[in-house]
Amino acid sequence: MSLNNIDTKQVKDYKAEIKKDPKEAKFTAKIEGDWLFEAGGPQFRSTVKVKDGSYTMETSHPNFAGPGIRPGPMAFGLFWFAACYSSTFVTEAAMRNIRLTSVKTKVEADLDYTAQFDHGESPLISEYRVIMEVKGDANDAQVQDLKEYALKRCMGMFTIRHAIALKADVRLQK
Repeated sequence: MSLNNIDTKQVKDYKAEIKKDPKEAKFTAKIEGDWLFEAGGPQFRSTVKVKDGSYTMETSHPNFAGPGIRPGPMAFGLFWFAACYSSTFVTEAAMRNIRLTSVKTKVEADLDYTAQFDHGESPLISEYRVIMEVKGDANDAQVQDLKEYALKRCMGMFTIRHAIALKADVRLQK
């Protein structure tokens, strides 16, 4: 069955699989990309596997005078947060049999490049805001409950709200 463009049978089956064997819930997400050195082109490229082949993502370094030829890294980060939050919200609505007809999600981040350019130690990002407009067969209490659910269960929101261990390794290749 599908509701809100969510395959609810797939979600239920995976939930049952995890309940039966919790190890099935754990895996490592990965992405790998290359810096591109051709002047005037995109600067970073990553190709990821998708159901029917591959999908290529490209980014340009932030252009402080205006948009670059590709989205900057922050756009992809905000896209991740917005898509992840929306997906968690809409999936849970489908699992609760709540039909939605429109979901618009906006994520805003207040940035400060002072520290990045060695002019102080201000936080690089001072605040994120998520604004979601929802239409469908839901009442305000259900929408607010779905909001709280998504804030707690979305991996993007978890990343924003919690300190997560980071290991960085740079290896010089010869």
